[in-house]
Formats: sequence, C-alpha cells, structure tokens
Amino acid sequence: MRAGRPRLDVGSPDAEMKICEVALDLFADRGFSSVTTKDIADATGFNPALIYYYFGSKEELFRRAVTLAVERAFEQFRLAREGLEHPRDIIFGWLDIHVKEYETIAKLIKIGIDYAKTSTRNVRIDDAIRRFYLDERGVLKAALAAGIARGDFRNVDVDETASFISTYLDGVFARAMILKDFDPIIAIDDLRAFLNTQLKRKK
Repeated sequence: MRAGRPRLDVGSPDAEMKICEVALDLFADRGFSSVTTKDIADATGFNPALIYYYFGSKEELFRRAVTLAVERAFEQFRLAREGLEHPRDIIFGWLDIHVKEYETIAKLIKIGIDYAKTSTRNVRIDDAIRRFYLDERGVLKAALAAGIARGDFRNVDVDETASFISTYLDGVFARAMILKDFDPIIAIDDLRAFLNTQLKRKK
C-alpha cells in the first residue's frame, strides 16, 4: 500500500509533470545509471519522498519520462496534421515534427541509446521506447499506402520504405550527437528531397 501523500518542500499543482520534465533532462544529459533520485529531487526542489509517492521507483520515473517524450512528439504531430489530407503532406509533416520537436526527440534517442547499454532490462521501459517506433511506423505506412492507393505514389514496398525513413531519422539524430558540425535540419531536408524523387509516380 502506498504511503500517504508527503508534504511538498515547494508547493506546485503540477509537481508530477515537473518531476517528469526534469528527470527527462537529467536522464538525457547524464544517463540513467548516473542519475539518482536525490539528483532529481535536488533539481526540482521537491522532497525526495514526493518522487517515490508519485512514481515508486527510479525505473518507473524513467519509463514515465520516456512516455512523456513520446506523447509530446505525437501530440505536436496530431496538431500539425489537422487539415492535412494529402499523404505526401502527412509524411512531410512527420519530418517537420522532427525539426520542430528536435530537442524532445533528441532526448528520447539519447536515453534510448543509454538504456540499451544497461545490463538489466525492464519490460515496461522497453515497451515505452518501442511504442515510439511502432507509432511512427503506423503513421508512415498508412500515409504510404494511401498515397499508392490514390495513385499519387509509385508502388513502393510500404514496410521497407517506412523502415528506411525511420532508420534514416534515427541516423540523423545519432550523427548530430557525434559530430558537432553536422546539421540535422539539412539532413532532414535532404530526406524530403529524396522521398519526393523516390515516391514520384512515373508517367
């Protein structure tokens, strides 16, 4: 049974969200293993007991931080997608979200890479990270299939093309972490130009 609600050191109606946001930044910056619950408490100004009250463990907080990053990216995509009907616009809208929400997605990629190096895996954390890729593939495959059905795209392999786009975007973020002079925006624009050529239906 959970302990009673602890008293806040710093009052805030959005304490749970603030803890998640700070934890996301710390996990992305320093790695899951290096960040302690005390570090997160110190950064938020809250009593450490509050973190255990809301999340129960560092692992659950990590899962919620990953979920927060995924939800932010897809919420922005849902907003940007309103009014878009053409499959090409939907695909390019997804690319645009990688530019608009670059910092959030970069954090997700960073903590995903860091988590992959840990010796102990957590099924719920694995599922939270996997959700981003499953949802991404769903968006891309649906738009590609719709474009082919409408006669806007040539008959490409939907699974293969969706995987290529997803993998390319991951590569952009990974290279940007390695090479400080690498411009991810230009790389995403290059992908847009490439897809325009590859998806174009031959007359």
